[in-house]
Amino acid sequence: MKQIKAPKGLKKAGKRFWTKVLLEYELQEIHDLERLAMACKCLDDLADIEAQVELDGKFVKNRYGSPVEHPGCKSVRDHRMLFIKIIRELGFDLTTGPESRPPRKY
Repeated sequence: MKQIKAPKGLKKAGKRFWTKVLLEYELQEIHDLERLAMACKCLDDLADIEAQVELDGKFVKNRYGSPVEHPGCKSVRDHRMLFIKIIRELGFDLTTGPESRPPRKY
C-alpha cells in the first residue's frame, strides 16, 4: 500500500500522528482521511496553545489585577475533547484489551 502524504500545513505533532495512524490503520475513504486531518490539526493547535499557557502560566492577572485562569486553558480542554471525539468517530478506540475484572462465580 502506498503511503499517503500528510496534508500541507501540518506541524510536527500533526505529521507524527498522521504517520503513526497510517502505519497502523488502513484508511482509504476520503471522509476518514479528512477526519484524520482534523485530528492532526487539532493536535497541532493543542501543542501551540499548551506552549503559550506554559509560557504565560496557568493563571494570569485580569484588568483589575486579580489572578484568573489563563484563557488558553479552556481552549486546551476544548481541543482535547474534540480530539477524543474525532478518534472515537474514526473507531480507533474500538479495540478492547484483556478483561480487567475477575470472572463472576455465578
